[in-house]
Amino acid sequence: MADSDIEDAPLADAPREATPRDRRREMVDKIVLTLGEFINDLDTRDERWRASVGQLVAILQTMSDSIASADDKTFTAIMREAALLMRTLKERQAYFSKFTVH
Repeated sequence: MADSDIEDAPLADAPREATPRDRRREMVDKIVLTLGEFINDLDTRDERWRASVGQLVAILQTMSDSIASADDKTFTAIMREAALLMRTLKERQAYFSKFTVH
């Protein structure tokens, strides 16, 4: 998921009357769901990765209201870091899927 995907996706789904904070909250919730899917898809032999992503999901869930209420600069920085993490996880999955025998 690219930075622009993260920024644009919730806006398309959000009702017109949604506040900027509501849109941000929806964005954080989508990131949490996406990271949760990554946890399910991660190789079960690598518990460290699963635990790390799981901890991040828990933090994002706990702090979702604070993140949604953050100033623009902070919110943008958090979203970029989340996009970077998701991109890294996708690349890691693609790399290791080459070695998986079905």
